[in-house]
Amino acid sequence: MGIFNRDYYYQRVNPAWGRSPYDEPMRPMTGLTPVVLWLLWLNIGMYLAGNTLASAGVPFFVHPVVGHYELPSRFELVFGLLPNNLIGRFMVWQLVTYQFLHGSFMHIAFNMLTLVMFGPHIERRIGSRSFLRLYLIGGIFAGLINLLPNLFGLMPTVGASGSLCAIMAVFGLMNPNALMMFFILFFPVMVRARTFVIIYAVWTAIQALPGAGLTDGIAHLAHLGGLVFGWMYVYNIWRVRRLIDGRRSHDLFDAPADLRTPFRTLWRRMFKARQRRKTFHGQPFEDASFTDVHPPDSGPTDWDSRIDGILDKMKREGSDSLTPDEWDILRRFRRGG
Repeated sequence: MGIFNRDYYYQRVNPAWGRSPYDEPMRPMTGLTPVVLWLLWLNIGMYLAGNTLASAGVPFFVHPVVGHYELPSRFELVFGLLPNNLIGRFMVWQLVTYQFLHGSFMHIAFNMLTLVMFGPHIERRIGSRSFLRLYLIGGIFAGLINLLPNLFGLMPTVGASGSLCAIMAVFGLMNPNALMMFFILFFPVMVRARTFVIIYAVWTAIQALPGAGLTDGIAHLAHLGGLVFGWMYVYNIWRVRRLIDGRRSHDLFDAPADLRTPFRTLWRRMFKARQRRKTFHGQPFEDASFTDVHPPDSGPTDWDSRIDGILDKMKREGSDSLTPDEWDILRRFRRGG
């Protein structure tokens, strides 16, 4: 073998020679994934089309004004999530169509920014079909949760916030140590993804309390429902992962399948409860009934009392202390003669 055929020469010419194909530095993911791009254009297209037709004076898209209040258009009443139409007129498509309607520019801007931030990573992780199911079913679950206290409401619910909260929860729980940067009063603040999801969930739960967020016009309960659905998907609560992924299995991490296990783990980590070791004291002793041991039928009929003394001596002093006569007695009793 010449010098040009040796491995260190190949590594000098080509540094990748002999290395594992997986031994490469992590590169940032760039570009939008197909489903994210499709959802982005669909939401923006629906918003622009609705506002354009409303500006053109099409009655189906115009918002009637009564006094100082602007009422929802017929378009939002038919395709937004309204309990009267959903339950009374059985407009079940509203559970899906409301996710693609938005009420204002800031509403759709924040939602699409959230989709671009978290969507591509989750779609690459679980696949395009699973991501689309997560988006749609997460929005349906969030819409149903928001209907519970608003069964007699007259304003339709619109927006993809519930779906995007589910995606955000999945991102934070699948990547708990990922760092996220936020600007608070123009100062950058680094927060871990899981910490951000927990803080946002607590704040959303507080805003969803009766009387807490009635004046801001935000469906906080739908946001909370989306977060809960994302948590259910990651931890496979009630087999939600089977509903989203179908028969395929994604080993996201060793997530517990019990509903109470995540809460127990969080409680132990917060308070560091030390478990006391349990000592097993046994069960109370009960006298057993012993039976006398009789020599076999083929053995001697009379027990030689000298054998007890010989056995005790052997136990105290060992077998080397026995005399030839004592050995002879043991052999004769052993042979049964």
